[in-house]
Amino acid sequence: MNRFMLNLTVMSLLLSVAGYADFTVPVAKGLVLDLNADVGLALEDEVMVTSWTNQAPNPKALAFACTEEGRTQTIVSQKETGTGRPTLKKNATQVNGHSSLVFREDELINDNDEAFHGMITGGGYTWFAVIKPYKQGGPGKINSGYPNAFFGCLRNTGKPQLEPGQYAGFWGSFYPDGRVYMGSRNGLGERVRDGVNTPEVAAPPPAVDEWHIIMGRQGSGQGVVQLELFVNNPSEAVNSHDYPVGNVEPSRMAIGTERNAINHMGKESFDGELARLLMFETALDQQEMRTVYGYLKKLYFK
Repeated sequence: MNRFMLNLTVMSLLLSVAGYADFTVPVAKGLVLDLNADVGLALEDEVMVTSWTNQAPNPKALAFACTEEGRTQTIVSQKETGTGRPTLKKNATQVNGHSSLVFREDELINDNDEAFHGMITGGGYTWFAVIKPYKQGGPGKINSGYPNAFFGCLRNTGKPQLEPGQYAGFWGSFYPDGRVYMGSRNGLGERVRDGVNTPEVAAPPPAVDEWHIIMGRQGSGQGVVQLELFVNNPSEAVNSHDYPVGNVEPSRMAIGTERNAINHMGKESFDGELARLLMFETALDQQEMRTVYGYLKKLYFK
């Protein structure tokens, strides 16, 4: 059986198993990303994920694929051969028998540079991550100050990427000490994380090796809007920060890291599991956030 047919077979089996669950997101407005570990996977070696397909309707960003460009021989924190491919974990009891993807400094990248444009420049966004963080930056990770991002679309105009435009994007991440944070970068402060044009909205460390629903929101509109971070409670932000909206657009979206970091693959990547990642190209209101949160909590934790 060739690789194409094997991938189709694996995807069909996953779809048939997942067919017993209702994966319809109850808020359809602005849904641009729905990555679900139960469906849309292409696999090699039975459990190694080479591609993750977006389940949102008519998405601009369709497939998120592994890449070897810039990858070193070893995963920095694991001291073993690095492939960039997350590992499929099936039927996890902690998430009601659903699957998750294990990221050990692995990355899946979408190649559409414009798929998430408009969100940090006025449209706003809301994201939900069903996530299980491990201890970040394991033994031997170079430069413990590096972020440990579970997604990001930061534009990098420096070498070797030399992307046009200015440093801009948004992301969800962990600090090496385990604190979770989210942020947007407007491109107005060249290469400087100054806390104004690149605010990092942080929360105390969620418990490691446990599942959480983490949410981030950027307000819609121009001028100064709010960045808000929510952890296991959609009704009350644990932290917020002013954000001056700019006109610089982000780059392609990466899952498991903050950007398409071909100059140091793995060093800005996160250690943990993702079962679901939803993203909306608008700032959902509180009732809409509670509706989506309730759907995820019932599906994965009840």
